[in-house]
This record gives sequence, structure tokens and C-alpha cells, in this order.
Amino acid sequence: MSVFALLLPLSGCSTVGLAYRQADTLAWWWLDRRVDFDAAQAPRVRQALAQWLDWHRRRPLAEDVALLDEIAREAGADTRAERTCRWWQLVHERQGIHLQALAGGMLPDVLATLSDAQLRHLQQALDDDNREWRERFLRGDADQRLRAARERAIERAEQLYGRLDAAQRRFIGERMRGSPWDATRGLAERQRQQRDLLETLQALRALPAGDHERRVGLLQALAQRLVDTDDPEARQYRDQLRRFQCELAADLHNRTEADQRREAVQRLQGWARDLRAAGAQITPAGP
Repeated sequence: MSVFALLLPLSGCSTVGLAYRQADTLAWWWLDRRVDFDAAQAPRVRQALAQWLDWHRRRPLAEDVALLDEIAREAGADTRAERTCRWWQLVHERQGIHLQALAGGMLPDVLATLSDAQLRHLQQALDDDNREWRERFLRGDADQRLRAARERAIERAEQLYGRLDAAQRRFIGERMRGSPWDATRGLAERQRQQRDLLETLQALRALPAGDHERRVGLLQALAQRLVDTDDPEARQYRDQLRRFQCELAADLHNRTEADQRREAVQRLQGWARDLRAAGAQITPAGP
């Protein structure tokens, strides 16, 4: 779980704050929809998620907020691809920290109790997610997919800068033609990670009861592979795609007007401010 992945795509400070205060509940709904926890598992999963949120509030939240503040301080000036890649790497590292903490808590012991029926339920949920993914990213011919990718890029940019003008939209469309993004390859990597997940869950179940340390090790190893793949080809592709995205983000930023940059600064500052306030309102989880 990455707090950045959960929160930053949301626009509007009040939405970010509300999402953070309810992060454990949102994560519970997402997990239970895919696994269908039973009456004995459900309270343990909820407690694990509440404890993770409490852990995040105690220290990592302040570090995440500080990172947002730092990005906001630089958002008013021109930038370079190296700088945007640095921000991406820092957020990526935060994601790894968040996932490792979740995998190091109570969750591995609960996941070790999943039944065959629950694993089948998870597989069906993943298949359903993949069908939705295909509908979103693999629909139509090459031109239709390019237009859809352009619109997604514009939507993400407007969450930060507000409305883009016609020239900025054309710029994104032209640059997207050179994107290394390959939806077919993306689906294959997605399915590879899902197989890894299911194999790890089977391995958790095979460990002796009470072997918490080895269960944590297995789940944390999976979390590490999700953040930094151990597949050389997949890593090379991710690096290529990241470089393209960093260059696009930097070049688009350098084409924004003063009012758009002010909008970006205000939104980043607002997210940071609202996260800080939301964290202060969370009641600590029990032992």
C-alpha cells in the first residue's frame, strides 16, 4: 500500500484528507472484495490495517508531507527530467517503505489462513480486474489507444495544473506518439505479478502454524518484487517508460503559464496541509 498512490490522484484537499482518515477502511473494502474474508479473519485484517495507519501517522506521514512540501517549493520554477525522475524515485521509495511495513505486521498470519475457496475467489477477482484493464487499455486500434492514452495524460496533468490550453494538449498528443508504453506488455507484466501473488499465498499456507517470521519474510519479499521487479526485461522496460514520463512531465511543466504553476503549488501545499491535519485527527489503534 502506498499512501501516495492512494491519495495523490485525488483532486481537492478535502478529498485527500477524507481518504487518508479512512485509508484503512478503503483498503479493507478493496481487499475484502477480492478475498471475501470470513468472520474470524475479518477483524484481524481490519486490525492489521488500522495498526498500519497508526504506524504511518506516527512518523512516515510527516516524511511524506515534507516531500510534498519540497515538491511544492520547486513547482513554481522550470525543471529538468532528472529532477522529475528524482521526485518519482523518492515517491517510489516511500511506496516500498509503506508496503514493507504492512507486510511486516499481522497481515501475513491472516493470509496464511486463506482457504482454497478464497484463493479461487481471488483468482476470479483478478480475472475480472484484468477484463476491466483490457477494456480500458486494449480497446480499439492503435489510433484509438493513442487517443485514450493522450486523454489520460491530460487528465492527470489537469489534476495538478488545472485546465490545459490547446497548445499544451497538442504537445501531449504529439509526445505520446513516441511513448514506449505497450499495453500488451503491460498486461503480461500485470499477470506475472498476479501469479507471483498467488504462489506466495500458497507458500504462506504451507508454512507451519506459528511461523510468523518466515511468513513475514515471504510477504515482504513479494512486496519488494512488486516495487522493484527482479525480472531483468521488466526492469529495463520500466526504466525506459519512467524516463519517457519524466521527460514528458518536465517538458510539459516548462510549458505551463504562471497561473498554472501557482495552481500546482497551491494544490501540492493543500494536499500536504490536509494530510497533516487528517493525521492529527486519527485515533491511535489499539495494541
